[in-house]
Amino acid sequence: MRLIEVLAVIFCLMTMVTSSDINFSPNIDPLSTPFFMTNLEEMDDVPLVFDNSLPPWLKGTLIKNGLGRFEFGQRKFRNALDANAKLSSWKFTGNGNAVFSTRFIRSKSYNESLARNDIAPYLMLDGTTPPFSIPEKMESLINGMDNMNVNVYRYPEGSYVAVSDYWNCYELDPKSLLTIEDIKPKVPNATIMDKMIMLSTAHPLPEYGKNYFITFVTLASPLPEMKSKIKLIRVKSVLEREEIASIDVDKVPYMHSFGLTENYAVIIGIPFFVDPIKMFKTFTALDVFEWDPSAGTTLYVINIKTGKIQILKTDAIFFLHTVNAYEYEDNIIFLDIATYNDFRPLHMFDMDVLSVPSARNKYVPADLRRYKLDLSKNTVQVCLFRSPSRIDLADHPEFPVINEKVRSHKYCYLYGITYNMDGEDFLHMALVKKDVCTGAGDAFWNQPFAYLNEPWFISTPEASREDDGVLLLPMLDIQTGKTTFTIFNATDLTIITKSILPTSNPFATHGRFFNEL
Repeated sequence: MRLIEVLAVIFCLMTMVTSSDINFSPNIDPLSTPFFMTNLEEMDDVPLVFDNSLPPWLKGTLIKNGLGRFEFGQRKFRNALDANAKLSSWKFTGNGNAVFSTRFIRSKSYNESLARNDIAPYLMLDGTTPPFSIPEKMESLINGMDNMNVNVYRYPEGSYVAVSDYWNCYELDPKSLLTIEDIKPKVPNATIMDKMIMLSTAHPLPEYGKNYFITFVTLASPLPEMKSKIKLIRVKSVLEREEIASIDVDKVPYMHSFGLTENYAVIIGIPFFVDPIKMFKTFTALDVFEWDPSAGTTLYVINIKTGKIQILKTDAIFFLHTVNAYEYEDNIIFLDIATYNDFRPLHMFDMDVLSVPSARNKYVPADLRRYKLDLSKNTVQVCLFRSPSRIDLADHPEFPVINEKVRSHKYCYLYGITYNMDGEDFLHMALVKKDVCTGAGDAFWNQPFAYLNEPWFISTPEASREDDGVLLLPMLDIQTGKTTFTIFNATDLTIITKSILPTSNPFATHGRFFNEL
């Protein structure tokens, strides 16, 4: 066995969790908490009071996207992830002060819903209660996807955009959080196919050494005689997109994210396929997918310099989030993914699931897996990170984040949220730190009654260690109904300081920290 393979096994087994005893949240109906309730309050630059001093070097703005409104009039969304997008920002001035703002994205669907005091007919993940009429469902097909409630990015020319798993996006003013306009870039070399079902990723990745992003778009053909396509795209500006490679496929897989190294993009074609014909029968996105584990997972490895495509196969998985990818040596890529055995995690945000404890506790936490792609042998090896301790929370992260300075390179630490930490409830959760190099740095933090959001890592100036920094994390106390913005020491997950926000924040999806704001 080669040394690299021996080390990979050792790294996967050497894991120690360092923390105090686990505490669990009680069984409380999540739909009765502000995490999944409409909050109509909007505000600008409200000063925050922290219980301890802020790091004096902390300067910039964290903007998070997420859920804000779960109903209009008498009609409600059936899936929490269809709730209308609401932005929140925390601006740190660098002199120990911070202000908070929050505002709805004024999308076309939001404005129309507001005007009619009813959910406007646009395509969504799931349906509504009461359901749309047949004419309204047909109208939703024409209107398409519009609710950008997943992530926020700054594109190369300086535009700030709200994105989701669709090709279109909304441009924002990052200081006021006001909505500027909706944008639908032209798909390069698409012709008639740009009228088809176009899915993309809410997680574009920065191209190493350049001021560009890499993303993809999938074009699902409703015609059997016309191939569907996966296109790898270079984002040069919010409107300027360049095709790197195009892949013909019989079926388009759903993909929320992908992997990117210095030289390669890895498109992860899981066997969760789009059936465009079903859209004309069900009119909801969740119902157009079909799960076919017998097809396995197809990895499309694309050289972003030349566009050359290499195809590798591995076992069937479902996933939402990659962690990182990097080139370990010539022709070897390591790709880390938070994986599942099936697609059930997509339904954990169904309102009918969230409201029933026996349904929530069926959630099986993600498994952190490392995929070793050998391009010279055209093989894939899979390693599960497993702790020898009975406490292995760090092996099951969701919403994973890393120090962005090591993006597309060898790294050691990731942070995330482990759901169903006790095996009793999806929303019993912990903040976790995973050391993928030695396991010695594994840690977790949890607090009774706390619902946690995705953390964000910021490195300290002149840091000498990869994990020398802070984590920014909003969390909801479900007893008090108050949201606390908490800053953790990223090395040991101790709390540095925290502030109770002037309003409660519903569930936040993703966000980013912008040093320039």
